[in-house]
Amino acid sequence: MIKNYVDLKRNEKFERKIRIACDFHSAKYEFTQGRILNVDRTNVSFIEPHRFLIKLNDKKILVLYFDEDNMFLYNRKMPIDMK
Repeated sequence: MIKNYVDLKRNEKFERKIRIACDFHSAKYEFTQGRILNVDRTNVSFIEPHRFLIKLNDKKILVLYFDEDNMFLYNRKMPIDMK
């Protein structure tokens, strides 16, 4: 059973870039805070990344990130670099 969690550190600079881009293109977005979930009485934990769900016209884009060095598009197989 998962009882406790720790919020992941947020990258405000990256999030601001996403919000500005969404506002510029009139896209809607939802942000979900990432967490580290700890399983009671074990040494197992799960990392739930920060998520941006971006909706533009009929398209949906999911951007996952853990910190400023680990950002992905759709899943962990597609790393992205925000300059």
